[in-house]
Amino acid sequence: MLGLLGYAGAVQADVFVNATIDKVKTVNVNETINVDKFVNIDAFVDNNALKAAESLALVNQRNENNEACTNCAEKQDIINDSFNTNSGLVTWNQAAGNMNNQANAVSASVDNFVPGDGDQVDPEETGFAEAQASAEQINGDRDDGANTVDSVNILFRDARLIASGNGNTGVLFLNQSAGNMNNQVNELSLAVAFADEGVALSEADLGQWTTGNFVGESDGTGPDGGPAGDGINKAATINGSLNGNAGVIGVNQSVGNLANQGNVFSLAGVQPANGG
Repeated sequence: MLGLLGYAGAVQADVFVNATIDKVKTVNVNETINVDKFVNIDAFVDNNALKAAESLALVNQRNENNEACTNCAEKQDIINDSFNTNSGLVTWNQAAGNMNNQANAVSASVDNFVPGDGDQVDPEETGFAEAQASAEQINGDRDDGANTVDSVNILFRDARLIASGNGNTGVLFLNQSAGNMNNQVNELSLAVAFADEGVALSEADLGQWTTGNFVGESDGTGPDGGPAGDGINKAATINGSLNGNAGVIGVNQSVGNLANQGNVFSLAGVQPANGG
């Protein structure tokens, strides 16, 4: 027989810890990042195309070495109940601001067959379509100097699109700016070859550059260090607009300064002449 004898009692201990910690930490971080990217693309098309369509759209906008000093310059840029139920191509530029570059560029190319013109298409023919759209927007100190905006006490500066741009079919491009030194562009390049088979190449490029600019737009400072005026009040709104459209829609809207805004579209296609 195995017997166990157990005893439980109270344990009490006093622990005193005295510690002195001295810590000196020095962190030096030197970081250098260099990123170089070079992309070369060579496209070789093995296609004995008897029909071809090529389209190129190119836009360059530069805003450099400008100055806007528009104190108490209230502006409104309003499009109301406009550009509705159109078919085809609609473009519009509207600016109440200063030194704005606005552009709508469309380039289209279709080969020699147009449905309904009586031409007969050889089903053995192959097609080639190429579309390129490129845009560059520069705002600031690249070659000719920076831009300066120095404005105070602007009660309102509004860009409003109201009940507009609805129910359109085709291409609709709108630019609207109540600000200063904005670059705005809408661009479309379209190429179509009518053939039962073929090759289509499409490319779109957008380069934007904003650097070295100065914006001193504020309400200023009074003698007591508080606000000197009523401040800068801006609104860019789109209400009840750009609904029920079919096709390509590009809209740029700005009440600010030194903005680059761009919509660049490129489309290439090979379409059977019978619509299949």
